[in-house]
Amino acid sequence: MEKEMQEIAKKLLAEKKVDWVIGYENSFEPGASRPVFINKPEDAVKLVFNKSCVNNLSVYLPKVKKQKAAVIAKGCDLRSVREIIKEHQILRENVVIIGVACEGVDSSKCATCRENKLDGADFTVGAVKDLGRKEDLSDIEKFEKLSSSEKEAFWNKEFERCIRCYACRNVCPVCYCPDCFANRLMPEYLNKVVNTAENKVFQQIRMQHVFGRCTDCRACEEACPVGIKLSLLTKKMSKDAKKLFNYESGKDTDSRPPLSTFKVDEEGIVEIM
Repeated sequence: MEKEMQEIAKKLLAEKKVDWVIGYENSFEPGASRPVFINKPEDAVKLVFNKSCVNNLSVYLPKVKKQKAAVIAKGCDLRSVREIIKEHQILRENVVIIGVACEGVDSSKCATCRENKLDGADFTVGAVKDLGRKEDLSDIEKFEKLSSSEKEAFWNKEFERCIRCYACRNVCPVCYCPDCFANRLMPEYLNKVVNTAENKVFQQIRMQHVFGRCTDCRACEEACPVGIKLSLLTKKMSKDAKKLFNYESGKDTDSRPPLSTFKVDEEGIVEIM
């Protein structure tokens, strides 16, 4: 599979159909990989794909939006690529999607991930198999049964560990604003003091910004150095977007995220007068 992927990348660069190929290469640590940007055909041999290829590489596409890029994408990553195209962060004609068949990488999400199809990819590498996995929302349903005070206590305990490094924001494919609210001083939305209250404000605003756009790729949770269970938030958002607006992020490049559109009557919302 790696050889086929390398040949595709080499040909795209040699024929100048793309300026960059964004993929994975072996890291200096044994058994680890890291993102790599390749712009020379002879460097295509660096490309690898294995269990350590966890990163969602779509996060880099807005950074090369003025050039043409090929990106290695797993089935779950393709949802983020579609969302970025939908939000006009890169033109569809400027990105070549090299979809790789994935049966799971070293990520907690993979146990229940069903997004292994490569629909919409320009090239497919490997054979896509039906993994027979079912969606598991048991952790969300358990959390929803908690009282308001129990939920608050849980998140207070989680966010008191947050060091506000912004790793979750930096790896998020749909957190691409060049002027993030967290960095603004005039007006100041977020105090620079790192404490539980301010940490919760940061995540509350960030989650509001990505509602209906987040594809639950779990890049934020994977990047968190203190292991905050951010997937409880992202899975809950995805569940609510589906329930309230019948919307699934990244399923296509045409439909609009629910908070960017307006309907007089929403089927999933009942007004209480």
